[in-house]
Amino acid sequence: MLPNMSVVRRDFERGQHDLARLLDKPIFDSWQRCYSNNLLMAGHVDYGFLASDQFKDIFLFQKPLLDCSRKHLDALYQSLGGAGWSVLLTDNVCQVLDVRRSKNIAEPRIMDAFRQGAVLSEELIGTSAMSCAITSERFVSVFGPEHYKEFHKSFNCAAVPVYDPLGSVCATVDITNEAPNRDPAAFYLLEACARNIQNELIMSIPNAIVIELQSGTGQFGANSIVLAFSYEQTVIGANIVAERFFKLDLKHQSIYFEGLFDESFSVLFDQGLLRSQSFNLNLSGGISLHGRVLNVPRSEQERLFQSGELNPPELSFQQKGFDQNRLEKHSQDYKNRVLKKKEAEKIDSSAAKPYFGDQRIHAAIDNGLKAIGRLPVLILGESGVGKEVVARYLHQFSPARKGQLVTLNCASIPESLIESELFGYEAGTFTGASREGRAGKIQQANGGSLFLDEIGDMPVALQTRLLRVLETREVVRLGSAKSESVQFQLICATHKNISGAIENGAFRRDLFYRISGFEITIPPLRERDDIRGVSKLILADESDGQRQLTDEALHYINRYSWPGNVRELRNALIYADTLAEPGRSIEPGDLPDIVYANRSVSDATIENFTTSTIKASCDEMILEAIERFEGNLTQAAKYLGIARSTLYRKMEKLQS
Repeated sequence: MLPNMSVVRRDFERGQHDLARLLDKPIFDSWQRCYSNNLLMAGHVDYGFLASDQFKDIFLFQKPLLDCSRKHLDALYQSLGGAGWSVLLTDNVCQVLDVRRSKNIAEPRIMDAFRQGAVLSEELIGTSAMSCAITSERFVSVFGPEHYKEFHKSFNCAAVPVYDPLGSVCATVDITNEAPNRDPAAFYLLEACARNIQNELIMSIPNAIVIELQSGTGQFGANSIVLAFSYEQTVIGANIVAERFFKLDLKHQSIYFEGLFDESFSVLFDQGLLRSQSFNLNLSGGISLHGRVLNVPRSEQERLFQSGELNPPELSFQQKGFDQNRLEKHSQDYKNRVLKKKEAEKIDSSAAKPYFGDQRIHAAIDNGLKAIGRLPVLILGESGVGKEVVARYLHQFSPARKGQLVTLNCASIPESLIESELFGYEAGTFTGASREGRAGKIQQANGGSLFLDEIGDMPVALQTRLLRVLETREVVRLGSAKSESVQFQLICATHKNISGAIENGAFRRDLFYRISGFEITIPPLRERDDIRGVSKLILADESDGQRQLTDEALHYINRYSWPGNVRELRNALIYADTLAEPGRSIEPGDLPDIVYANRSVSDATIENFTTSTIKASCDEMILEAIERFEGNLTQAAKYLGIARSTLYRKMEKLQS
């Protein structure tokens, strides 16, 4: 139990700090910093305020945070405002972004502090719950005389850090009351608010698949694990629950879906995105988690609906003709194949030359092998064509193969983080930074290869810094004046039209000349000579050689346009391998609807039937198909070779 706070404060001011050590550690640490900075305990506090232009800039910069936090701050205030609590949102340097002031406030000092644009940093106002929460990265309450400045003795505050999707502190939520009411219920709601804001930030990541996981089949909620994945299967966001559960460190390492779960990434598409169903994911140790997809990015959702890929939520596996026992067997078969594949990779890590189904690509890669080590290589092509596969192959056979291949996707990392990811930073450079500092991707690639994927999306300011590194072969971490020599093989890739970006001022011309010593263009899958051969190799790889494709299935694969390129093809073949009966070849009906529906009897053919005779024949075909499949409209549409939405329209006309 603490002694009288007036005694603690008197002794501390005299330089006797033993009693103060009984305070909560974040508070004691803050007192020590204030004392070292010659900040007096007594005296008036004049709150600083940002100039209007400064606040406008910060407000625009923090708009994503503000948009994601607004409804959760409203909910917190609705619960606590009547009890005298005011709610405050600050950024990670204690600048006030948003305020909800209690109507019961009588203390003018609280009224003065709780205003947008106020600067409440420890250096200016002494100990606060916000500054303690930021430095300790945990919940902290600072009541009355626990504040370093006597001026704040009427403040009773609690604050909790808000984490961004990569686990760095980006803000705090604070609640302050005139009454010294240490109400656990209020503190619980405060922490829940911060977790909800982080989850909202994760949900707002562009082009991400966000999933929620819970133990067993329990209720989803505040303690759920939330993860965001890119379409390259990397974790690009995780809430604090996920970070602690999996012991993630997204600020320092890349985590892939297959590194967390035994299942294929296609589960998220097949059950989560396409069917809006929940699913189970198993950890390598046997632990099973129950999951669901929380969001489909708006643009992706619209594409899925328009293409007919996104099925109504009520569609079940039973309706599709599959039972749970078969799915579980397929899941176990898949896990066994993954284990065999990993063992094989351990035995021989130097992969054979990848097959792209087009001699133009193979010739370009052969020439690239001659250039690698002497020239930087730029790989051009649409998303999903296999640019990273080429980069890894070039690295394996380059002079830099003894070092590691370090990859950075310039499009998947927020602009505010990409600089520290690329160049690294010194200890204490910014709030939330690692205490030991961190080497950036450039330093990590020293002696090896640096692969900058989607370099066309790199911000122009960073292009200037990268250009200097390429010219001097020296890198300077953020917060440091010391340069360090680096030597690495540079490989870049982009799906963008760099020439157009240069003309628009979005890409530096001099940087383009530095990265494009040798160009490799990878045509989209639809333009390649041997899609069938690529399909056979992918299926053999995914099924450990246990599956083949029938000629009829290959026919439909060859006809489809594959807008998602090889990535979409791989997911389609995994889908077919997962759902097909064990021991038999893949048939057309095993393929996803969007592929199999692309038959000779097309939507356009049926839409263009105009004569009464042809219309009657068409109507008869539709009715026969529905009867044949006992009312299963999905199977009937697949049989007719039309999208399900087209079948619905035809049925409406039949009934009218």
